[in-house]
Amino acid sequence: MNDTLLVVCLSSLGDVVYTIPAVRYLKELYPDDRIVWVVNRGYESLLRFLPFVDRAVAMAPKREGFKAALYQVKAEKPAVAYDFQGSLKSMLLIYLSGAKSRIGQIASGWRGLLGSLFLNKRVNPPALLHKVDERMALVSHEGVTGLSSFGLEIPRDEDQKARSLIGPLGIRGPYVALLPGACWPTKRWPVEHFAWLAGMLKRYYSIPSLVLWRPVDEEVIVPLRGDTRVKVTPLMSLGETMALLKRSLVVVGGDTGLLHLAAALGRPTLGLYGPSHAWREGPYGDHHLVLEVSCEERGCYRKRCSRACVASIPKEMVWDALKVILDEEMGR
Repeated sequence: MNDTLLVVCLSSLGDVVYTIPAVRYLKELYPDDRIVWVVNRGYESLLRFLPFVDRAVAMAPKREGFKAALYQVKAEKPAVAYDFQGSLKSMLLIYLSGAKSRIGQIASGWRGLLGSLFLNKRVNPPALLHKVDERMALVSHEGVTGLSSFGLEIPRDEDQKARSLIGPLGIRGPYVALLPGACWPTKRWPVEHFAWLAGMLKRYYSIPSLVLWRPVDEEVIVPLRGDTRVKVTPLMSLGETMALLKRSLVVVGGDTGLLHLAAALGRPTLGLYGPSHAWREGPYGDHHLVLEVSCEERGCYRKRCSRACVASIPKEMVWDALKVILDEEMGR
């Protein structure tokens, strides 16, 4: 009899992306088992592009959303549950799911206390791992690291819709994708720097720049609308945005979910880092460059700071790094 494996990683977009290789690996280990993944509402659209996930359960906010998700999970009768989130909500969901084997990561403080109550198997991954490899350690006892491919599959209709949306912008050939948005102010590089970068790309490479964004970024990208140096996409679905990331020459941005999606789709990226550690949360895989702030407190995980943080990275330094990637991609 085949089992159901429950995966819980609720948010954010970047964390959901980090978890994909571990879930793919589970499917390779247990190809006949059913994988059910619980995410916060809004992220379930990403799971549609993962052929190894059999069902996505979208959790709505508040107590009613939790109860509705739990009802769906219990109906699946999971045998094993994996907690990739490490929150009170995720551990409680797993505990109440009915799964006999409840697996999570050893943690300190209140998370460790909750883990001892709600989980019956806790894994202690090696120190100093990237988050992708840390999640792989949760499902593997052999020390297997992340897979070479995340296994994301973009349907042809999503690609065609995305191309039709940027057609009116005049983009027909190669372009560089720019990601000015980020949830934390400390993770944002100034929009005027992105516009300057686009101007340099147009002047020296004759390559247009395409600004990609999510609904949460709308206020950030307002100053770029109408700037002749850049092209700003209309609001698109996550699938359409992924299709445009996949088609880009290079993707430039801070530590944001779309940057990690670009890396997962195999595109070279230039990451701009400050409050988060690049070695732990940088773009995963090869063909990426990262620039970090010179601040001695980088990796502080502050959402706000009196210092400039990522905004302090010189635009000339970003341009020099981008030229290195572009020249390699274009065979110069």
